[in-house]
Amino acid sequence: MELIARNQRLIIGAGPTGLAIARHFTELGVHFAMADTRTDGQLLQAVHALSPNIDCRLGPLDPQWLTTFDEVVVSPGVPPTTPGLAEAEVPKISDIQLFRRAWPTTAPLVAITGSNAKSTVTTLVGDILQAAGRAAVVGGNLGPQALDLLGDAPAEAVAVLELSSFQLARTIQLQADVATVLNMSADHLDWHGSMVNYHRDKHRIFQGVKSIVVNAEDPLSQPLVPDHTPTTRFAVQSPDFHRFGILETPEGPWIACGTERWMPVSTLRMPSRHMLQNTMAACAIVQRLGVGPEAAAHAVAQFEGLSHRMQPVAERRGVLFIDDSKGTNVGASIAAMQSASASSRPLVLLAGGDAKGADASDWAQWARRLCVVVHTYGRDGRALAEAIGQTARVHSDLATAFAAAVADATPGSTVLLSPACASLDQYPNYMARGRHFIALVEALA
Repeated sequence: MELIARNQRLIIGAGPTGLAIARHFTELGVHFAMADTRTDGQLLQAVHALSPNIDCRLGPLDPQWLTTFDEVVVSPGVPPTTPGLAEAEVPKISDIQLFRRAWPTTAPLVAITGSNAKSTVTTLVGDILQAAGRAAVVGGNLGPQALDLLGDAPAEAVAVLELSSFQLARTIQLQADVATVLNMSADHLDWHGSMVNYHRDKHRIFQGVKSIVVNAEDPLSQPLVPDHTPTTRFAVQSPDFHRFGILETPEGPWIACGTERWMPVSTLRMPSRHMLQNTMAACAIVQRLGVGPEAAAHAVAQFEGLSHRMQPVAERRGVLFIDDSKGTNVGASIAAMQSASASSRPLVLLAGGDAKGADASDWAQWARRLCVVVHTYGRDGRALAEAIGQTARVHSDLATAFAAAVADATPGSTVLLSPACASLDQYPNYMARGRHFIALVEALA
């Protein structure tokens, strides 16, 4: 077997991230090869559309071949336990490590992660910067790919990146100007192996950080950084010095930092608890970048939220249907239940899919407390139902569960899709699951 590499870099993964890495290396004139454990010929077509000369190997990874490269750049979807990759003793980095190398040290970098809400906060930070007249490029885990942002970045632009735990696991010394872990709850334990590893990988975001934003209500989100690190906190509590919170005034509640008022809570189109947290986090981040309340209030007033994230779909037969297909872990689903139940409408929950090895016991307690009935489905639907008990019903798929939920929902109640699970057992992604739910709702008309 030929083991002498003609290329100095290897890209593992020929999906969107791998192709972005390939484009980046091509622009830099770096020699590279590609590999993917999948054998789908369409992957090879996508790679060769960039250049027919790219050496791309599909199928099981050969650890000896991997060690002939100076560095291996691994796409986030490739688990560390992948045969061949796990055995290869060679530096393994992420696309974010490449971005850090390429991003000017004089230009601000904002890094955002968390078990939940990171896409919403990342998008909102970008909107606020735009409202303030600041140049910004926004992407990462939510898209566009981080490396694809480099070509569009004006001088001195702010890079605002949503980062997944998969990306951070292979990233060191990010040296962000502002970094935050918005919250921490069990997720992707099948990938990371344990909650300890998941927590460690998330907190890599703080390596070399210049300032931080911290959720004061979530101890697991608070980093071990030097005491002198500039810090802003947020909590759905009374505001305090260097802490965003809710200030009660004769005119109504305001989001404020200390005594500085930023905006009335009524500015938010969806003033639920989780959106209050998201808005305060975004305000704290932009405050660290020198942006004030006026731009933040303007952007928040225009912000309609992201698709499949606590998105009201329609009201049919007196029943409100809410799409939270992005609730792919137990923490997100708990927040969704809390938000939906705040209206005091009886709540019917749809949940199920691939639980990714998470402990559902806390989620089940909240489901028993807040839901009239829970209809589960998919690969881990039975396990979820057993954790809840007698108020749960098990179904094979979402369509069947939906029909049962509609039958149980009385006028004035809410049917919430917040699966607490990934979608890949029955759908290509959470967006496809959400679109299916929307189609089921629309069919009721």
